[in-house]
Amino acid sequence: MAVPFPDLDPYEVLKVSTDADEQEIKRSYRKLCLLHHPDKLQGKSSEEQDASRSHFEKIQFAHSILTDGKKRKRYDQTGSLDDIGDGEFDWFEYFANTKAEITEDNIKKDKQVYQGSEEEGQDIIEAWITNDGEFLKLFETIPHTDVTLEEEQRLFALVEKLLEDEIIESTDKWARYKKKRRTNFNKYLKSQTDESHEAEQLKKEIVGNKRKLDSEDDLRQLIQSRKKQSMDDLISRLESKYSNTKKRGKKSKKDAVEEPSEEEFQRARERLGKKRSKGK
Repeated sequence: MAVPFPDLDPYEVLKVSTDADEQEIKRSYRKLCLLHHPDKLQGKSSEEQDASRSHFEKIQFAHSILTDGKKRKRYDQTGSLDDIGDGEFDWFEYFANTKAEITEDNIKKDKQVYQGSEEEGQDIIEAWITNDGEFLKLFETIPHTDVTLEEEQRLFALVEKLLEDEIIESTDKWARYKKKRRTNFNKYLKSQTDESHEAEQLKKEIVGNKRKLDSEDDLRQLIQSRKKQSMDDLISRLESKYSNTKKRGKKSKKDAVEEPSEEEFQRARERLGKKRSKGK
């Protein structure tokens, strides 16, 4: 059976470096599964659900490559997935079984264990350093977080405790968010709701009129008539499903998104260790 995503970079998808060990891959895989599992998008637009399903399958595929010693070595040597496929291996069945294993019930149980745990605390520290204290980025990077006022209050309290204990440092982005906290969060909450509604409305308009989208200009014109904000994001999502012209290019192999330096993490860990020692 043909390889499902021949142009995929498994390291980029799992957000790990090319020298990541088994534990790093496992940890990143678990976090991404929790963030992108299709069951988390109930009530979202069909476009978001389709995008989530596709990305979730890419996560599974990347994981299957990087946890198989032979396949990973072959990819590292060639930078290609073309010759990794096994004629006897049924990728469709693999994806179906993986989804079945990660159930809604399992996600709920994991949420109970994860929230408030040391692991969540470390993830918040990592996300804080990576995003220079941009608070709203926590909703995009921390598993089991929903964009709700209750969750904002919970994360805000956790961040303030980490700042009070001098485990993380305040930033200009954090100061700006705090200054107009309610306004900033309400704006973010509205943008998430509007984007979901907009994608669904655009899909209905496209399908209802049976409009043929021959180019990016056609799609751009349609979107401009409905909404100017978040244009590029909407274009990429809708074009991938409704445009007749798919642009494909060979991706160059590259390392994961830049992570915080080891020195930054070490300083944070040392501060956390000192705090725990005092509490004993």
